[in-house]
Amino acid sequence: MRSPKKKPFSNSRKRSKFKIINWPEYNNILRNRGRIDFMISNNLAKNWYEQNNNGKKRGGQRRYTDQAILVCLQIRCLFKLKLRQCQGFINWIFEISGAQITCPDYTTLSRRGKSLDLESLLGDADEEFNHVSIDSTGIQTYTGNEWLENKHGLQYLRRIWKKLHIVVGDNGKIIANSTTDHKKDDRSQVKELTKNIKTKELLGDPGYDGENIYKMLRKKGIKPTIRPPNIVAKKAKTERQHGAAYQQNKGYQAWRNKNKYGRRESVENTFFRFKNSFGSKFLSRNEQNMKNEMTIKCQLLNKMLKIGKAKSMRIA
Repeated sequence: MRSPKKKPFSNSRKRSKFKIINWPEYNNILRNRGRIDFMISNNLAKNWYEQNNNGKKRGGQRRYTDQAILVCLQIRCLFKLKLRQCQGFINWIFEISGAQITCPDYTTLSRRGKSLDLESLLGDADEEFNHVSIDSTGIQTYTGNEWLENKHGLQYLRRIWKKLHIVVGDNGKIIANSTTDHKKDDRSQVKELTKNIKTKELLGDPGYDGENIYKMLRKKGIKPTIRPPNIVAKKAKTERQHGAAYQQNKGYQAWRNKNKYGRRESVENTFFRFKNSFGSKFLSRNEQNMKNEMTIKCQLLNKMLKIGKAKSMRIA
């Protein structure tokens, strides 16, 4: 029989209130998030065209650099534009600024966007963290089939979702991400997401609970702080079982305080900021473009954090 669900928070946490103490500065930061020179580059025209196109390769030659394609896709994600609208918007920016360059065609953006190498776009491989937090959220995708099925009276199709998995460092930045099918288990992404991350501890919700995850993280020298299940074996032998037994005997709140599990809330806050800034839907339809779109949006969210963030204090 499943044990009763425990109350997640104490009454003091439910009634707590916070106040932003740097509102004038934060108000200006929010304005700057809409400025292209802050979010993208001070010089959009730098390295825009390929310089070494001497016709050595057969077929059509690349006119625009990967950096130019990336900048255009960043502007697209920042302002939530369709590809055609993005092309017109960027050309207008160049026209009023007097820049002697043009935006790649929308078909070029779609085609070249699939082949961009964005592996190094997030974080620094040499950066070390005291702890990181991992979690996933749903992003809605739309193919048009739902509308056709419903219009012609056929069986209703559920909206299709994909999962965005992220790892957030102790500084609040997203340092790794992946995009998978909505049926993919969260635990399947832990090894891939943590392969280049140097940290002492990883915090995760019950979706990452499992003996194999504990063993894999310990092998890498990472302490797993994952909320254990409510039911355990009578004789606790493993680290996971000991944690579950402690929670069973003293309650979730005691386990939470002992492991400082509240630090994991930074990843929940990151998802809140992500969906507030970019929405919960894909702009792209191609699988690879969807993955690259999520990476670009994560990078833009990191830039927003770099510009500045709100500072708050508890008042009640």
